[in-house]
Amino acid sequence: MPERYVQAAAPVPSSQASPRSRSHSAEGIDSDQVQQILTLVDMAVLSVDEEGVIIDANPAACEMFAYTADEMAGMPVHQLLPPALRQPHAGMLKQFVASGDVIRRMASRSNVTGCRKDGSCFPLEISIAKFRKGERWTLIATLHDVSVQMRTQEELLWSATHDALTGLANRALLLERLERALQRSRRTGAGLALLFVDLDNFKLINDTHGHGIGDQLIQAIAARLLTQLRPGDTVARFAGDEFVVLCEQVARPEDISALAERINAALREEVRLDGLALGCTASIGIAIGSGRQHLADDLLRSADIAMHAVKQKGRDGWRFFNDSLHGQARQRFSIIQGLRSAIEREELHARYQPIVDADGVRVVGAELLLRWHAAGGEIPPAQFITIAESCGAIVAIGYWVFRQACLAEADWRRRWGADAPYVSVNLSARQLDEARLADEFGRILRETGAAPARILLEVTETALMADIDVNLKVLQALNALGLRVAVDDFGTGYSSLAQLTRLPVEVLKIDRAFVDGIGRKQQDVTLIRAIIGLGKALGLKLVAEGVESGEQLQTLRQLGCDLIQGYLFHRPMPLDALQSVVEHSLSAARDAVQPCQQGEGGGEPR
Repeated sequence: MPERYVQAAAPVPSSQASPRSRSHSAEGIDSDQVQQILTLVDMAVLSVDEEGVIIDANPAACEMFAYTADEMAGMPVHQLLPPALRQPHAGMLKQFVASGDVIRRMASRSNVTGCRKDGSCFPLEISIAKFRKGERWTLIATLHDVSVQMRTQEELLWSATHDALTGLANRALLLERLERALQRSRRTGAGLALLFVDLDNFKLINDTHGHGIGDQLIQAIAARLLTQLRPGDTVARFAGDEFVVLCEQVARPEDISALAERINAALREEVRLDGLALGCTASIGIAIGSGRQHLADDLLRSADIAMHAVKQKGRDGWRFFNDSLHGQARQRFSIIQGLRSAIEREELHARYQPIVDADGVRVVGAELLLRWHAAGGEIPPAQFITIAESCGAIVAIGYWVFRQACLAEADWRRRWGADAPYVSVNLSARQLDEARLADEFGRILRETGAAPARILLEVTETALMADIDVNLKVLQALNALGLRVAVDDFGTGYSSLAQLTRLPVEVLKIDRAFVDGIGRKQQDVTLIRAIIGLGKALGLKLVAEGVESGEQLQTLRQLGCDLIQGYLFHRPMPLDALQSVVEHSLSAARDAVQPCQQGEGGGEPR
């Protein structure tokens, strides 16, 4: 690139030249050095006349566009652009030449599209300057291929708006699209819908098989969700095991319920991963609205509320949001807030339901049942226990309950010695997930001086079977403390004999649903007989709960049931009332069963 670059620059008057430029002027500019610099520099440089014809191109420019220097010389510079941009660019070039601007510096540079000899295009960044010699201008353009930078920017943008594991839209992109959908809905009046899809029992799969399998399952579920969508729908991974589907142009709720049905059906099918056949159903909450009536937060909250309603009804289904659910959600929120401080406010109380021998003569044990007397009145256990489990409050409450049981046992043993009744407490599935459960129970036992062998931990069969291997380790740790274990509601959890023999169990509690069927359903009597026979064969004690009639008692006696719990003998009662009952049972023997009406009224507590 000989002297054409040097000659294009107009000389600077000596009065205006800097000392450095005057020095160079005095010494003269070596055009060969300029050529060498332009050859070595890695940025493409073109010299162009004021008509837009290329005068010369350095090697970097030739390589960029895949032309030789001879091919580029004399070529209209617009030929280096896609056909659609050539005419507009010619006009812009003329405008720049005619303007008073001498240089367009890098701060003002613009992005255009370059076109190689083979027709392929790439993003290009250009900076131009013009130099006058006589009456004509020469333009010097420096060009930079920004393909890598733009790919990096696109990748960063994609990462910021998509879930890395599944490739689905992430929470941020969903919210952005939801806002735009609401704006369109405000203009057109068209409806839209959100489906909040929460996987059922996904944590159990993660804990059992590891996060690697869990991640693969999430990917498989994401792929299945994509196959069920309507054209134009968006599915996003909202959180760990939560997905949200956004549907626009919703004309009929039936279309969305059909979509929910398809999603439920698709997710019920087993996923095979590394030799495992995994099933993972979903609870789906649906909110339908429009931009003229709803905000994004409204729809998300409503869909979430509806999803939790499905969870409470047994999972694996869908439900539309309605106003009644909103009231339930407010009540649920109130309960959650109240539970967090119920212990500090001393609103929790223990009630004890005696457990008697089959003759109804002696109180041999008592089940501690929780009651909550909130500021607004007593809240039934059926209303708050499930919520406490779902929000995690059951963990702190469970430690409080266990402490009350230990305090009661220590007191009873001081009063009645070996004749003191044992005390049983319920353990929830959520408590079994606590890594520090055994350590905390051990600490409470030491602090209270309770005898662990006189404390019975009741765990429902369903909770035990949810993850038998993990729960076995937990129960073994608790049993190592000396605590005894009972399977509550036995007969409803589909446990096998092999599974039952693995557990450190001493007591089976026959589910009240079977007891209630005595005298009405012969099948229930048959089941009770089988349960009692199984328990006897394994050397376990049998407790029948929910006994309310003489006929039930008589049948249970005949079948060989060891212990009885129910309203026929005693309702749940405060501690002082229980002490009177125990004193009476120890001092007198009855020849016949006489139902006692002590304690509180109402239905059978849980």
